[in-house]
Amino acid sequence: MPANSIRVSASVSFKGETQQLETILDLDRIGCEPGEMPNFHQHLASACGIDPYSCLYESLESHELDFSDPTGAAVPACRDGGFDWAWFEQARREELDWQSVNTIATALLNSDELAARPELKPLMLAVYRAGRASAC
Repeated sequence: MPANSIRVSASVSFKGETQQLETILDLDRIGCEPGEMPNFHQHLASACGIDPYSCLYESLESHELDFSDPTGAAVPACRDGGFDWAWFEQARREELDWQSVNTIATALLNSDELAARPELKPLMLAVYRAGRASAC
């Protein structure tokens, strides 16, 4: 399963039949602009082989999606069947920044020292982000 993923599903009634649609999305591969939410209906339809110009697609768009089984940075953004994309983006940025900081920090400190001093994490992230911002 991808590092940051989520299960997207919907129960769609169409032409007197109920269809259970479901897919697992790799959230790191969803292409969209920062701050812009992906079209999850479109991703689900595509994964299930539904033509975006079909009546079934129009029916799918009118149904609520259910989000479950998050992994990675998606975990805190998935609650009660919903998914907060903005929260996920922030958690993912935090995770990526921390990976960069951790790579640098473990070259200077061993992982036990770093784990024993959790108060260093926000400080190191702030310094990393300040350095990245000044480089632009």
